[in-house]
Amino acid sequence: MTSAIDTARPTGRPSIILLGALAAAGPLALSIHVQSVPAIARELGTSYTSAQLTVSLYLLTFASAQLFIGPLSDKIGRRPVIFGGLVLLAVASIGATFAPSIELLIVARILQALGGCATLVVPRAVVQDIYSGTQAARMMALVAMIQSIAPLTAPIIGGVLDTLLGWRAIFAFLTVFTGVLGVWTVVALTETRPLEADGNSARWGEIFARYGRLLSSRTYVGYTLAFAAGTSGFFGFLAVGPTLIIGQMGFAPIFFSILLMLITIQFPAGNYIATRMTARMGIDRTLLWGAVIGIAAAIGLLALSPVPSLWAIMLPMVVYAFANGILFPNAMAGAASVDRRIAGTAASFAGFSQLGAGAVVAFTISALPTDSFSPYGFSLVILAVATLAGVSLVYSARRRR
Repeated sequence: MTSAIDTARPTGRPSIILLGALAAAGPLALSIHVQSVPAIARELGTSYTSAQLTVSLYLLTFASAQLFIGPLSDKIGRRPVIFGGLVLLAVASIGATFAPSIELLIVARILQALGGCATLVVPRAVVQDIYSGTQAARMMALVAMIQSIAPLTAPIIGGVLDTLLGWRAIFAFLTVFTGVLGVWTVVALTETRPLEADGNSARWGEIFARYGRLLSSRTYVGYTLAFAAGTSGFFGFLAVGPTLIIGQMGFAPIFFSILLMLITIQFPAGNYIATRMTARMGIDRTLLWGAVIGIAAAIGLLALSPVPSLWAIMLPMVVYAFANGILFPNAMAGAASVDRRIAGTAASFAGFSQLGAGAVVAFTISALPTDSFSPYGFSLVILAVATLAGVSLVYSARRRR
């Protein structure tokens, strides 16, 4: 199935650092302003719920856009889709910087999500273009480690900029960051999209036919379910964390930023461990370990959620983030490897499933009472059970084969 594709594959290998930086742009834009949502609501004269739409609608748009970003990169190439995403992200960031109303800010955030989606999805396909098997999973983990710098540093960058210059400086920073990344990409990114045996790109009909075959694959569905359920729960924390920790507990926004950093730093730690585990035991066994650790963390958070202590929140979330770091690269590499000719499409649907689940969790949690973390803990348990179901489906498909 892959021999003709492999012979048409470019030999140049883009820098993993560049791919990780590109993948970081979307998550950076997502979370860099979360601690400023109350300030945005005050300045623009709107409710916290309306201002929170700058997070939840970003997630929803980001998720939906993946359904066409991946197939588009399979059809026209990786480079043009990434370049278009960077341009859109930069223009939208300028609009967000000067937005005079919550409505225009939300529109700018939606456009940011479209651009950030392209810079996140396509690098994952590039990894699958040039690596395979456990090596692809290890490289995906390295890209994820670099990508995780965004949620790790974004709250600190956003908190400092908000404190010193106000929330609009956050979006000005995103504009400059995207411009620098665009120049680097123009200079260093090569095209890696596989071509058909005749040297041409696949027709749209063939791309979507392969898409349909992916969705009928038990292996692909299992990897995608594990990826989506195992790594989407963190978005609920972004939705409910600020109002609980800042609003209910009375901590300063900068303290929430530090707390978020301490939690998210466990994700690259999990990525690093995943590179070692995958080399020794393969993708599927490493994925299983990530799922087991994740369900333990979810149960712990639900059990401790009535306790009025910051440690009762932080400790389970640290373990949960570590489990995410193990799950993420292995589930994504497994899903994208089912048919490497449409790696962009495969990565897109997996990402859509993840962020779609995250958006649903964020919407639901935002609408529930915010006097404790119990609703969020219950949602994590449900997602953890679904993760184990996905891993079980992968093992079942392997046994049948």
